[in-house]
Amino acid sequence: MSPILTLLFSLFLFASPSSSSRQHQTPPLTPSAQIRLACNATRYPDLCVSSLSKPGRLPSNPNPSQIIHSAISLSLENLKTAQSKVKSILDASAGNLNRTNAAKTCLQLLSYSEHRTNSTDQALTRGKIKDARAWMSAALVYQYDSWSALKYVNGTKEVAETMSFLNGLINVTSNALSMMVSYDNFGDNVASWTPPATERDGFWDKTGGPKVGAGPSLGFPSGLKEDVTVCKNGMCRYKTVQDAVNAAHDNNGALVDPHVL
Repeated sequence: MSPILTLLFSLFLFASPSSSSRQHQTPPLTPSAQIRLACNATRYPDLCVSSLSKPGRLPSNPNPSQIIHSAISLSLENLKTAQSKVKSILDASAGNLNRTNAAKTCLQLLSYSEHRTNSTDQALTRGKIKDARAWMSAALVYQYDSWSALKYVNGTKEVAETMSFLNGLINVTSNALSMMVSYDNFGDNVASWTPPATERDGFWDKTGGPKVGAGPSLGFPSGLKEDVTVCKNGMCRYKTVQDAVNAAHDNNGALVDPHVL
């Protein structure tokens, strides 16, 4: 064999992976079906799947409660990182009163959010899903307010990066809250969980009764008799609805059902 062919053959052997190494290659991990189904109930499903599918965060076949607890834990972890970032802004803001005040406000709001997030996890552990939803909603509002506090002093790279991180935190918290809403309304069957919706979309939160998610009967109550009559032509006692409402305050605050002509 010529020296050139020998050299090429040697290079081929070194460049080609051995059959044994190919056999031991681990295929990429795929998210559990449960995680994918649960994340379908969120506004940011791709973020939800990628964050909850990281190794060690959940068992291979998690139940809905474990998924939600993990989402809450992820929100709390990111919140602590956000607090550290804002503290760095505060430390770097000596001589800048506006940025100092904004950072202090942001830290205070994030501490409120941390408290509510911890309350969420505790309530969920006790089976108090309504309380958990309320606390997580409050935590989400505080996070948004923290982001808003910084937008008025967004003049440095550090502030801009922190605001971007806070926006990601808000999305993570939103996902956890969305899953709690579906868990509350549809139970353990994650296949029935749906993305966030409102009454405008035809969705009503569960209020009891045989139909899950069915809303109350809406409309004007029947059997009411008007207390006063309002007409623009001056032929009635009141010319405007506001006049009739003001009169209710003079009448010991009694409820008034106006008839408008």
